[in-house]
Amino acid sequence: MITEREKSIYNSYLYATRSAQNKPTRFRKNFTKLKDQDFVSLKKLSAFFAKHNHINYQDWFIAPFKVYSKDEYFDLKFFNSRKALKCYSLYMKEKEMSNPDSEDTIESIKDGFRYIAKYCIRNSLTIEEYMEHFTNNMPTCLLHLQEHRLNFYTLHALEVESTIKTIEKDVLDFIVKDFQTIFASTRTKFYGSAILKAKARETKQKVKLIVENKK
Repeated sequence: MITEREKSIYNSYLYATRSAQNKPTRFRKNFTKLKDQDFVSLKKLSAFFAKHNHINYQDWFIAPFKVYSKDEYFDLKFFNSRKALKCYSLYMKEKEMSNPDSEDTIESIKDGFRYIAKYCIRNSLTIEEYMEHFTNNMPTCLLHLQEHRLNFYTLHALEVESTIKTIEKDVLDFIVKDFQTIFASTRTKFYGSAILKAKARETKQKVKLIVENKK
């Protein structure tokens, strides 16, 4: 039996593969004739996403098309492989280094602050407390970065550099490979941005008020 969540995963796969080639997507509604191999692959993906619930389906499925060629074909089985994980890691790193003033980057900042707001409300924290908050001897914001719930630009908007400096370089590189290089590059882009910096600070202030009103 295919669950509603698994139907959503499968249709996310369809959307990514079709949109990568600029083709319209016809979402699947009837799953009674799903191939046995696809059924097994879908169940594996469902378990994977349940375990790693921070991963956005679209990011996972679009990644190989960004790393390889848009003309490539990737079956559902591919997305349970180590190659799929490598593609995802490379794609997310590329997103971190993207144009700060692009619509995608600005939306990612907003998504990050939405997550921070929910986390703060759930844990009775202010934004200022979140900036210095630790979970198991690790800055919470870095754990959220590792899970791709936040990006580097969100860290710059939060102004958590003093907290990050308390962590050893090897540990930072374990969280994100080449952490210091990416951090320095995105910091330069953030402070030199025409739009993102203002949008991020505006969003931060709105989230701060929302969190304070919920306490």
